[in-house]
Amino acid sequence: MFKKTLISLAVASSVGLTGCFDSGETGANANPDYLIEDTTIDTSIVRPIYDPNPIAADPKFPINADLILLLGATQSANYDFTGLSSGTSPADDAVNDLSGFSTSGAFTLKFDGSLNPVSVQAGATVFLLPVNVADAVEGVPEALPNTNPSGIIQSNPFDLAAIPNFRADVVSIDGGSDNAIRIVPLEPLAEGQKYLVIATNNIVGADGQPIERSVQDVNLADGPLGNPALANVKSILQASDDLATGFLAQAIPQDTPESALAYTFTTNSDTDVLRAMMAPAAFGPALGQKVGFTAQLKAVRDNYPELNFSQLTDKLGEIAVFAAQLGAGQLDPATLTAQELAAVTALATITPLTEPADLEAAIGAEIGDTLHLPVPRPSFFNAAEPATDLATIQALAADPTNAIAQAAQQVQVSEGAIALPYFQSLPGETGSGIVTGSWSGSTSLEEDLNENLAPGQTIFSFLRDIDGTLNVNGYFPFPEQNATTTVPVVVFHPVLDGSAAQPAACQETNGVGKPEGVTIFQHGITVDRSVSMLPAILLAQSACQTVVAIDQPLHGLASASTGTVAGLSVLDADALTTDVEAAINLLDPNDPDQAAVIAQLNALISADYIGERHFGYTANASLQPVQAPLADISSGSLFINPLNMMNSRDNLRQGVVDLLNVAASIQTFDINKDFAPGDLDGVPVNFIGHSLGGISGTVFASLANDATLNATLNGTYAQAGVPLSNFTFPTLNSVVLHNTGGQVTRLIENSPDISGQVLGGLADAGVTQGTSDFESFFYTFQSITDAGDPVNFAESLGASTEDLLITEVVGDSTVPNEANVNPLSPAFSAPLAGTEPLMALLDLGAGGSNLADGADLNLLQAGDTSGSGTPVAVFFDGSNPCTTANHSTFVAPVAPSEACGGSADTSAAFSVMVEQTARALSGLSVPATPSNIDALGTSPTLANALDQDEQLVP
Repeated sequence: MFKKTLISLAVASSVGLTGCFDSGETGANANPDYLIEDTTIDTSIVRPIYDPNPIAADPKFPINADLILLLGATQSANYDFTGLSSGTSPADDAVNDLSGFSTSGAFTLKFDGSLNPVSVQAGATVFLLPVNVADAVEGVPEALPNTNPSGIIQSNPFDLAAIPNFRADVVSIDGGSDNAIRIVPLEPLAEGQKYLVIATNNIVGADGQPIERSVQDVNLADGPLGNPALANVKSILQASDDLATGFLAQAIPQDTPESALAYTFTTNSDTDVLRAMMAPAAFGPALGQKVGFTAQLKAVRDNYPELNFSQLTDKLGEIAVFAAQLGAGQLDPATLTAQELAAVTALATITPLTEPADLEAAIGAEIGDTLHLPVPRPSFFNAAEPATDLATIQALAADPTNAIAQAAQQVQVSEGAIALPYFQSLPGETGSGIVTGSWSGSTSLEEDLNENLAPGQTIFSFLRDIDGTLNVNGYFPFPEQNATTTVPVVVFHPVLDGSAAQPAACQETNGVGKPEGVTIFQHGITVDRSVSMLPAILLAQSACQTVVAIDQPLHGLASASTGTVAGLSVLDADALTTDVEAAINLLDPNDPDQAAVIAQLNALISADYIGERHFGYTANASLQPVQAPLADISSGSLFINPLNMMNSRDNLRQGVVDLLNVAASIQTFDINKDFAPGDLDGVPVNFIGHSLGGISGTVFASLANDATLNATLNGTYAQAGVPLSNFTFPTLNSVVLHNTGGQVTRLIENSPDISGQVLGGLADAGVTQGTSDFESFFYTFQSITDAGDPVNFAESLGASTEDLLITEVVGDSTVPNEANVNPLSPAFSAPLAGTEPLMALLDLGAGGSNLADGADLNLLQAGDTSGSGTPVAVFFDGSNPCTTANHSTFVAPVAPSEACGGSADTSAAFSVMVEQTARALSGLSVPATPSNIDALGTSPTLANALDQDEQLVP
């Protein structure tokens, strides 16, 4: 039986609503605003700025109120519970894409006067309570999002065992003084969870008077109804206040305070998008429920085209009851209208088409087709060349004692290409697709499922937002693949021919001619795959690692040096096509094995795009793409895009999906050019991520090492038959994260090296730090970014991966160590932003409770001489970034630097980083620094991570 799934809101945005009501004349009962001035209101009392009337001239909700997700219910017949905003700013565009609110972002509650900060206490006067909500559709939990507050289980409304760890900071905003409460999560909130926010009247103003509810809240919730269309909004307000009153009576039975503000919000579950792209079969049952429900909804909608979504869900419940009664002989069909009978007939028609077994078969047929599956992708490599031939290595060889040049004598490099599915937009004729594109829901999946279930018919349509867009989010985690791109890949590998050049570390434990491990390397922002060169050569020689590197999305070899580290070759489409066609001509199409290779090679050169991943575009001063010669392109300059939050988010997600596919493909690489893929089959796989590569890499590693997802994916391989059943998706043996962090949006705000451009652009648009607009912008940005932010994946990685090394340069100016105690002024405290919060979350996942105790995530700091087993966090001295260590040390130990008088030389720390990395990749303990190198540092803020020392509010 269907419950009432939506509150029938006869409201929408503040645009174009006048015609929906009375003439709007002053005093008219239908006017949406309360225009009578109440002279009895004591304006000396501080109140929240809260006008929850969505059709007022200037409504004022908290940025994360559930009401924002419900406003479209009467504006569409097929609504997906994403936000509704009528503006055109980047934040408004993002709100229209929101399926829920951030799990980690801090949100601000503004008041009309100053508060006494001492009276604002989390868990005493400010509460954040998990709320229990029933299924929107009874017995079919995944059919609809649980956004509607009317679904709260009144008999057991709160999950008091899961109250989150948060802080309530009093801040000054919009030029006021102590006039806002900032609710700051200290750990990520639960995903897909509804929360009740309460601020009580035990909070007092600066003059000592208790705060009170806003006048607009009281008028709408408790006063006479000024507009019948707002009846259900009134019910929402009353329900929230009743919940708050009930909780406070139970929690504080004596001198029980009153609620001065109470509302609900629901967190997103958008991390499910990447989980579904890792193992779509795990999301098949939920997809089946959505198809079944929307098929029933369409059956009714086709017969009641005039109804909106809210009305349709009610009508569906009525029609379902009629159908059941008719089937049981309890209802005379003559009592039904022709329209009702037609809807009953339509329901009866689609029911046998959407039986569970039919849905399972239809969905299963799409896995690996319209449902993304990480699988071995087509690849091709040129003949291996000695690493000593690389331009940078030749320059280093001028010093015969240089360790990298010496190691290169035992290392080879193979450059090639790999075809990867692309879910972002291609540039198009003007390049605009690079910055305007974002992931969209798979209409191909929708079309194919309709065809699979009922050939030639359309029996269902997935829910969409107000403009008809099929969004990609936790409710519908299936994006449309827009293209296949063939992009560069480089492999550094030890000499494995049994000659004297073969490194001593290569014991061939995985078979003759195979390395001890394969390590995927992912670089940071605004550089490229070439930065893998120096550490990769040393790791290949000292730890017998074959190191595989690709570019991040929108990155690639560029600039006058053709890459950050000179020596690699640009991927040229014509040259690759010529080489691949020549290879195909050497193969026999009548040999089944060689025919399979031919098919893969043809697919590689038939991609929609072949070349460097920046597509030949760079950012201008306005962050818009302009086509440019290679020497004038700045790699990654278009990756962060505050003008389109979804574009930024999906650049990050694309990078994660790329890594999943590279991990699946390693086992089919043909590096030795014998046209027998599998040179690295059976070799353990590891991962190294630096900076941005650690951000995407934390997410990738968490997915790869999720036991359930990994087993589900390999189960799909096994069931698919040959050739896929011949392969295995790897679990990562070791994970190394250098100079990375979490909560990407606040990381950017608190980065001395990155924040200037982003904050300057916002300031030019009138959005400045310390304002409500700024805080709303960044909260919305984080709500969007949650889907691929390490902060939501770190605990899982910590729980699944023991061989884990994470490093920090104390004082890093690119990725801040933390922003809790020392935010970059004038930013507010951000306890989840930076490296140390990420460490603390990894520690929590490993079973710890206090990062600083070093009990679960071990710590290596200055003065430690014995080293440590993994998992371990290592801290490097960054007191002088010119000589000790800096953000780029692991990839560029000697680098040009005006601040350092020409160049920074942090080679000593680099050698320690590489040695520790090599040991971690080999599953060994991580050493401290040798006696002749003083590279380690000490962080003064470890104890403050996630407020684990119960520090005072910064």
